[in-house]
Amino acid sequence: MTVDHQLSVTELTAGYGGTPILQGLNLDLLPGQITAIVGANACGKSTLLRVMSRLLRPDAGQVTLDGGSIHRMPTRALARVLGLLPQSPVAPEGITVADLVSRGRHPHQGLVSRWRRTDDEAVAAALDATRMSDLADRSVDELSGGQRQRAWIAMALAQDTDLLMLDEPTTFLDVSHQIELLDLLCDLNARRGTTIVMVLHDLNLAARYADHLVALRHGQLLVQGPPEDVLVERTVHQVFGLTSRIVTDPVSGRPMMLPIGRHRTRAESP
Repeated sequence: MTVDHQLSVTELTAGYGGTPILQGLNLDLLPGQITAIVGANACGKSTLLRVMSRLLRPDAGQVTLDGGSIHRMPTRALARVLGLLPQSPVAPEGITVADLVSRGRHPHQGLVSRWRRTDDEAVAAALDATRMSDLADRSVDELSGGQRQRAWIAMALAQDTDLLMLDEPTTFLDVSHQIELLDLLCDLNARRGTTIVMVLHDLNLAARYADHLVALRHGQLLVQGPPEDVLVERTVHQVFGLTSRIVTDPVSGRPMMLPIGRHRTRAESP
């Protein structure tokens, strides 16, 4: 089982080139749960993950892990606790799937690098979990977009952290592999208690798989809570400017959003 860690964001302001994306944001992640961050394009979802994982330094405010600033933690120590799969990562040219996944074990190596049986086991388990074992010797350059995404996810799993952040992990995956991945993350959360934070565009998948939803709007936290409290018609309209109907998902019992456009509605004239 993993250790529960408290990751908190306080009065956070961050952006790029002097232009703020996040402004005065406060957020406490729930240890041991799955949190999905949702919102319109350019609302700050990816920026928030980058700041929380120390890839981007905030302009104001702070991010703390168990009460201490993440910017004061040694890099290797932080990487043993917190893992991040960013959007569109780039693999070194010619690297094999197995070599890429093995890089997830680097934070667990000592000053004098020693590869141990536990490292082999972690890599093998990550490849198996993502169904990439048969492609372990293939070059990442030769993979399809979906296979490449699964290879990166395997690397993140091999890192074996207590907190795992994923920025749009279902990108490039067809619907069956999207469900397979989200089921895998749920298994990881249930089996090890891993705290998982992910950015998702699909509101219905977010509501089905997450314990907690965080909705951002214009760089600020609009609302957070369990799916039944967040995925409501008013919030969908505030966040996306979209008229919708919320019904009960017949599979999960969670809320499900049905978008209403200008065409193909039952009220539409023939």
